[in-house]
Amino acid sequence: MWKNYLKISFRNLRKRKLYTGINLIGLTIAIVSFLAICLYIQHEWSYDKMYADYDRIYKFNQEFVSQGESQLVASTPSSLIPTLIEEIPEVETGTLVFDISIFSSVLIDAGEGNQEEKSFAYADENYFKVFDFELLSGSPAHVLAEPNQIVLTRSTAERYFGDAGSASGKILKVEGTDFTVSGVMEDFPSNSHMEFDFLASFKSHRHGKNPEWSPSNYYTYVKLKAGTDVSAFESKVEQIKEKYLGKELAEYGYKTSFHLQPVSNIHLGDQSLSSIKPGTDIRYLYIFGIVALLLIAIGIINYVNLATAEATERNKEVGLRKAMGAGRGQLFGQFVSESMLLTFGATVLSVLCLYLILPKFSQIGGVPLSTNSLMNPIGIGFMVGLIAIVGLLAGMYPSLILSGMEPIKALANKTKMGGGAWVRKSLVVFQFFVSIGLLIATFIVKNQLDHMQNVSLGYDREQVVALTYHYSMRNVAETMKSEMLRSGAASSISLAGDMPIHIQAGYKIFPGGDNQREFMITGYSTDEDIVKTLNLAILAGTDLNENDISRAEANESKAIIPIILNESAIKEMGWEPEEAIGKIVNFGFSDARIKAVVGDFYFNSMHEDIGPLGIFRDQGNANVMLVKIPSGNPSATLASLEEVWKKFVPERPFNYRFIDQEYAQLYRSEERVGVIFTLFSGIAVLIACMGLFGLVSYVALRRTREISIRKVLGATQKDVVSVLASDFFKLLLVASVLAIGFGLWFSDTWLQSFANKVEFSPMPYILAVMLVLLLAGLTIGYRSWKVFRLNPAKTLKSE
Repeated sequence: MWKNYLKISFRNLRKRKLYTGINLIGLTIAIVSFLAICLYIQHEWSYDKMYADYDRIYKFNQEFVSQGESQLVASTPSSLIPTLIEEIPEVETGTLVFDISIFSSVLIDAGEGNQEEKSFAYADENYFKVFDFELLSGSPAHVLAEPNQIVLTRSTAERYFGDAGSASGKILKVEGTDFTVSGVMEDFPSNSHMEFDFLASFKSHRHGKNPEWSPSNYYTYVKLKAGTDVSAFESKVEQIKEKYLGKELAEYGYKTSFHLQPVSNIHLGDQSLSSIKPGTDIRYLYIFGIVALLLIAIGIINYVNLATAEATERNKEVGLRKAMGAGRGQLFGQFVSESMLLTFGATVLSVLCLYLILPKFSQIGGVPLSTNSLMNPIGIGFMVGLIAIVGLLAGMYPSLILSGMEPIKALANKTKMGGGAWVRKSLVVFQFFVSIGLLIATFIVKNQLDHMQNVSLGYDREQVVALTYHYSMRNVAETMKSEMLRSGAASSISLAGDMPIHIQAGYKIFPGGDNQREFMITGYSTDEDIVKTLNLAILAGTDLNENDISRAEANESKAIIPIILNESAIKEMGWEPEEAIGKIVNFGFSDARIKAVVGDFYFNSMHEDIGPLGIFRDQGNANVMLVKIPSGNPSATLASLEEVWKKFVPERPFNYRFIDQEYAQLYRSEERVGVIFTLFSGIAVLIACMGLFGLVSYVALRRTREISIRKVLGATQKDVVSVLASDFFKLLLVASVLAIGFGLWFSDTWLQSFANKVEFSPMPYILAVMLVLLLAGLTIGYRSWKVFRLNPAKTLKSE
């Protein structure tokens, strides 16, 4: 029976080429989009689930609380994990990772000259007991057990030694110190939140020999024993904290706590936490999932609309089958088999298309995607289910209508479609509501991205270059700066702890001196040239100079350090800028005299409000050299800078980054959302217009006689277009109103996560509606033109 169904279905689909083509292309595009998004979501959800017993592995985050203000950080002290392993029996094992790239790059030499590397970390001897990454050589228990051992990834070993198999036992110089390659591991998988090229033994680091409870610069992971009560374990961690940190915290007025985070939640967790590798806001996955379902829905709606519209053309077929004894169930199976066959063909084409487009989509999504996950039993089962669901949803309503026709009326061509026209109109409205809504969302995202790129940050990020600075350069730094300035390649240079786009050192203002308020503040370690280099606006007071005491000097002499505060810090203490100059505040590590007040500037993502900031001379903690270069040819300027660099630090490679480009990288997730919205809103409009073309074609076919008579009576092409377009444009206007409502909701919801957001503008709504109406008008106009060109004499004669 089903063999006959499929044979007849194939003949019917081949006979009705226009409708088959429109449905096949529409479903294929929709399914390709759906599968691509599913692969992306599946990849993001799979993060850190490749480890054995990943559900027992947790990462520690640390929270600092002061005067009701809290700050959650991703790192902890180096003493935490060895203490927990020793004192809490529920701990099976744990490990500590120190990502040195947070502070500086590392020079690596395999005998052919230094190379500067950023993906370098220290890890303790338990690392491979917690994370069971594949080792190509070396034993998990021994590769990081001794000082001066180092593990390379496969690609890094090949880069330095030509062959991963021959790397073990070789010597690498790390900042001039010999490290033995104790093992080679597979490259970190793309769905791991870790991504390093080098893992050195933590015992090589000073805190690996003498763990301390300060500073909190280390990523800490714990693997609990099976069956452990996590809440009870956290209570024991709280007791450990009080035992070792309680007295110190009470002295400084802090409260702190350690919170567990499942390792599989890191990538999609709190995005305000710094991580080894940028995460993804989980809201975007929900958005992409909804978009995928909407695209499938639009493809299904195309089929339903065209099938129900065409139902009256199959009256005689249905009547004849019923007269020959066919039951309603048989007819239902016949018509559903057509949609199943079409869906199967579209799915096969979709998989073939995925092979072609997936590399480009992977580039857009920023993750490597592969169709391999569709070729395993789970993937094949998923696609079989997809074919069944889409085929059934697409074919169910048309099949119920067709199979329910009365045979006598069907043969006499007197069947009325009842609510079919109303259903078609509702589905058309839904299609274009989705299309216009996605376009509105696309324009809103683009407006916000443009706003973030064009808004004044409070400092000059143009023509500022960041050069990697290492503490070993401190003896030649000032001479080097003078030479760069003398050469004309720089107009100003400053040593700083961070690039201004992301300053992360946390401090605290304590009651004392002229201030009695207590609050958290960000500290910016720089030299005396930072204001000039970034062109910060001084609102009151005078700039730092080379005679001002530095933090290191103040620590030795207990002297008062001069400091620059931003507007937010001054407001926190209830002062005006002029009033604040000369006042003494307790900055935690030292008393500080306010020497100047600068205007607020964004020193973190625009997702966050501008907070209090203090700037002080502290060249000893500098990690970057900020160079303001003159406008003009940057290549010649950079070449001059490199010449000076090689003169003073020939052992260190000359690497640079433009601040404006680094700033743009802060919003990669948002840019990705914008590109994906653009892509899939375009696809939604395309599918909807294809469906509209099919419906207009059907209406034109049904009204050919009417149009021919109108043409004989003198109707123009404009009149014909009006006849065909009037009903459709009413539906499009309804869809536009609904889409504008959706756009207002989306704008309010999505922009809530930005502290600085673009002001409301009607342009995204106007552009989206006008663009879709224009495309719909062109679609209707083209089909109307084709009908208008028909010879009315031949048409009326055939009728």
